[in-house]
Amino acid sequence: MKTPTALFIAFLTIILSSCSSTKKTVDNKLYGTLWELEYLSGPRIAFQGLYPDRKPQITFVEETGRAEGTNSCNGYSAPFTIDGNKLSFGEPGPTTLMFCGQGEAFFVNTMKKITAYTIDKDGKLNLFMDDVPMMRFKIKDNSTAVKIPEDTSLLNTGCYAFDDSKSSIEFDITSVKANKIKGMLSYNLYEKDANKGSFLGTLNGDKLIGKYTFSSEGTESVREVAFQVKGISLVEGYGSVNETGTKFKDPNKISYTSAMPLTLGSCK
Repeated sequence: MKTPTALFIAFLTIILSSCSSTKKTVDNKLYGTLWELEYLSGPRIAFQGLYPDRKPQITFVEETGRAEGTNSCNGYSAPFTIDGNKLSFGEPGPTTLMFCGQGEAFFVNTMKKITAYTIDKDGKLNLFMDDVPMMRFKIKDNSTAVKIPEDTSLLNTGCYAFDDSKSSIEFDITSVKANKIKGMLSYNLYEKDANKGSFLGTLNGDKLIGKYTFSSEGTESVREVAFQVKGISLVEGYGSVNETGTKFKDPNKISYTSAMPLTLGSCK
């Protein structure tokens, strides 16, 4: 016959195992998913007025303990701490410098106030300040973020592109020899000068970094660009650059958070 102590230990083990299992299920839904903002509490301006073109996005990266995404047009990366349903963010650091309007400030300031989260029965991510709902996200395109392939030979020749009717990017990779990559790259971004030119770079693991020699408004320039291989897509990275704006200061601190992924075979 089991003693009261043995019964208590068995009961406690069952409870702890149940809690651990529940927490793991919730974490698996949170991590690796691309979430897109659909509600923000506080601003008097209508949500669509704050974000007329692109909505802020966030992905929780379990391996690095950082939340990455865009605050509508600028990339950011912020450390996060999670304990059960408790959630808090460190200082979000934008890695690009485009002007995004008032929506950017509202998003960043609200992130700093978050203390908890839930994923509801509809699969929506809700972020709270104490008991007050502050932000709600939906899963972008009803899919989770694509896992980076271990076999980076999946970077094939062909044209990778993004086009949302306002902005477009095309990257035609013409040569893949070992880890040396050549191609033609062009940007036609909303309210920006279009530019087009050649790319010559190196593929290191899942990171592709190289020189982009391009012409814009009759002027030829050179700058470094970086992409991360994600399945059949390329996601552009942002980071601090030198004084001339031509080279990344530290390739290891590039944040791959572009909201404009280039997909193979989607060129016009």
